[in-house]
Amino acid sequence: MDKLRYYYEKIKPYLTRRHMEMAALVFVLLCALFVYLSGRQHQAVLSLKNGEINYSGQVVRNKPSGTGKITFSNGDVYEGEFEAGSFDGKGNFKAVSGWSYEGQFEAGLAHGQGTLTTETGVVYKGTFNQGVYQDEN
Repeated sequence: MDKLRYYYEKIKPYLTRRHMEMAALVFVLLCALFVYLSGRQHQAVLSLKNGEINYSGQVVRNKPSGTGKITFSNGDVYEGEFEAGSFDGKGNFKAVSGWSYEGQFEAGLAHGQGTLTTETGVVYKGTFNQGVYQDEN
């Protein structure tokens, strides 16, 4: 307890309102700087789910956001635009099993204009809604 009292007496002259306000201001500025810098888009390489999913491209707050490429452990590959970790925007998905989709994505699903090519070579070109081809006939 004597040591604590000794250190308290030593810093007591600095425990003024002005010094405390300055310390609080510096703390707030450092927090604001951290929030600003963590929200900036930058290039990164991420390994997710113990290496089962690998991503290289632009990230914001450690989530794919912008353009990039993601490779799954089974060999499937998506290359295109991301938003907050999901396929979102223009992209190209190629499955190892042989099918592929090129076009618009929204929230991780084919949504908008695109072209789906099946394993057997059948091509579906047109509008997709939440991952489902919309037959125009």
